[in-house]
Amino acid sequence: MKKAYTIILLFPLYVVMTNVPTVSIIVLNWNGKQYLETCLSSLLKQKYPDIEIIFVDNGSTDGSVEFVREKFPSLTVIIHKKNLGFAQGVNSGIIASHGKYIATINNDAEADSEWISSLMHVMGSDARIGSCASKMLRFYNREIIDSAGIVVYQNGNAFDRGAQEFDIGQYDLQQEIFGACAGAALYRRLMLDEIGLFDDNYFAYFEDVDLAFRMHLFGWKCIYVPDAIVYHIHSATSQQASPFKIFYIERNKLWNMWKYFPLNMMITQFPFTNIHYFRYITKFLNKLIVKKDNKEIKNPIFNYSFLSIVSAIIHAKLSAYKKLHHMVKQRKKLISKGADLSVLDPWILKGYKRE
Repeated sequence: MKKAYTIILLFPLYVVMTNVPTVSIIVLNWNGKQYLETCLSSLLKQKYPDIEIIFVDNGSTDGSVEFVREKFPSLTVIIHKKNLGFAQGVNSGIIASHGKYIATINNDAEADSEWISSLMHVMGSDARIGSCASKMLRFYNREIIDSAGIVVYQNGNAFDRGAQEFDIGQYDLQQEIFGACAGAALYRRLMLDEIGLFDDNYFAYFEDVDLAFRMHLFGWKCIYVPDAIVYHIHSATSQQASPFKIFYIERNKLWNMWKYFPLNMMITQFPFTNIHYFRYITKFLNKLIVKKDNKEIKNPIFNYSFLSIVSAIIHAKLSAYKKLHHMVKQRKKLISKGADLSVLDPWILKGYKRE
């Protein structure tokens, strides 16, 4: 990897490079210093030679920036004074990047040395491939799948394919899928120039789902690449089932439905989407009556109070509806440009997945 990279102190600034890389890898960080040695070292060991690594820090207070500057001086560094969230943070890295292809990877992940090579091999096989999804495995138990791409259901919920399943080869087939988990993905810059970057409104979670919807509307494809392997510490930055995570997931899924779902599906799913919120209350009620050895009581949601979870759900709904007009406006804009929302119907799974 070339080592003539410029440190960016405040965004936006212009970066001048004499050697333009093929792939720009964006690593977003917020107080994740303890994960950076593993993540960044794995990126420097990539066998694909023509890359640049852009480290974007979202206002960390744990010494992350100082650590990167000292241990990884070849990286381009972008520093934000506050946490801008995933979407805007990654977008700042994309804007400052130079590659024809953009790779995104979570700061709590370790990439196999052939990760970029495997993704690029597939990306180069078809000019209409706009993104490629990686095979993400759990970091501490590498026989467990973390993500094999993302799927979306008719009640608006989106999930990682294969999450928590034992890896016995059931996701070893390269195939077209709905979308890539941005925790380890490759995007074609030409596609991003056409459809736009991650939506800054989302802050965190489901911004990759939103991008996948737009990708299909504009006729691009996402291919799952099982040979592109990344090991991921699941929900390391934002804790699993935390009020923070519940708020953004529940809010952002409504925005996705309002922007992209075919009208008839959106209307028929409205009551189911609202009933879906009561599952959180049900979990706490079940805890009161089930036996102590029941797996349900080990759900990470019980690390938080009932009131904090209910508050997150209520605020998610209110926050979503505050931008209803904006989301409807985006929907109308897409349709006015000739987007046919019915092309998304085959990608929206008919059924209800609640976990």
